[in-house]
Amino acid sequence: MTRSATVITNDPENGEIRLRVSGTVKKIATIKPKRVLFKGFVGEELEQRVTIIPETSEPFKILRVSAMQGAEIRHELKQIEVSGRPAYELKIIFTKDKPGRYYNRLSLITDRSAHGPLTIIVSSHIREKEETVQ
Repeated sequence: MTRSATVITNDPENGEIRLRVSGTVKKIATIKPKRVLFKGFVGEELEQRVTIIPETSEPFKILRVSAMQGAEIRHELKQIEVSGRPAYELKIIFTKDKPGRYYNRLSLITDRSAHGPLTIIVSSHIREKEETVQ
């Protein structure tokens, strides 16, 4: 990746300096799926599983999972293997019993301070069950 920027100085001979920075961005993890969308009706059990595969040379450990708003979802994390590599499975369970649209963000804190938390967006659209008219 290459980025360029212009730096403005108070030097009369070098008022503007053009900088160019390049580097390789390393992928920290593969997260499948990247977003979770719950669609359903009030009273249904809704759950989805997300796989998190560390892509660092030494696999990281997930220390904590926290929800921005914990009222409508529960989560369970377990270690698994994917293609012989350490990975995680995060089960997300929708628990709200009222219709509406909900938004949440899960933050996964790892044992690596060099990168920030991993993030998973959770959206939900829950409707009332339609009653059949006879």
